[in-house]
Amino acid sequence: MLRQIIQIGLPLILPFVIYGIWLKLARAKAIREGHDIVPPWSKGPWLLLFGAGVALTAAILIYTALGTGAPPDSIYHAPSLRDGVVEPGYFEPKK
Repeated sequence: MLRQIIQIGLPLILPFVIYGIWLKLARAKAIREGHDIVPPWSKGPWLLLFGAGVALTAAILIYTALGTGAPPDSIYHAPSLRDGVVEPGYFEPKK
């Protein structure tokens, strides 16, 4: 569950968090300098932020699918029960 939150949820909301931080700093600067126009939260680039989040999530999922794991020609050994202890499954490189 934590892996799914990190791989899917975090990249999806990251652009919104960065925009929110930037907006808060921009509003504080505008108020500090005495400007009448303060950047509103409601007029944010929501579609662009959502698209960036989807693209970032897709990039992370593609990297995970293609860049991690055992080599394609390795042999998988399933988990087994030996002397009452479960030995986890593992990949053995092909010789």
